Formats: sequence, C-alpha cells, structure tokens
Amino acid sequence: MLLDTLKRAINASTQVASLAVIAEALDEQVVNFYIKYGFIKYSFQQFKQSPMKLYIPMQSVEELVQNLGI
Repeated sequence: MLLDTLKRAINASTQVASLAVIAEALDEQVVNFYIKYGFIKYSFQQFKQSPMKLYIPMQSVEELVQNLGI
C-alpha cells in the first residue's frame, strides 16, 4: 500500500509541484517502518511538537520506485 501511494505521488508530481511526501506515524514501530523505506524525521522547529511526522523527498521516492521496478 505504501509503495502504491508513493508511485501515485510521483504521477501527481507531474501535474502539481511536490517536494516530498509527508507521513504521520501512529507509534515508534510505524516510525521505524517508514524509516526503512527512506522517510526522515523532521528536524525543523515547527515539527518538534510532532515527533511522529516524517518525510521522504520526491527524488528519493523516484529512486525507490525505480530500484524496486514498480
């Protein structure tokens, strides 16, 4: 499901400028799942109150989809 969502994000980015995909994990186990796929924890000041928010740059999404052949 995550990989399908990332593929759709790439397709949408051809019509709408996108820098990254943002996800909000439910718990630390889910944070680790997202990190495994290349998501990064936000370190910007405004997100310190939301430690479960992560992002993956669109360039990384493109590389992931290409590497997986989807």
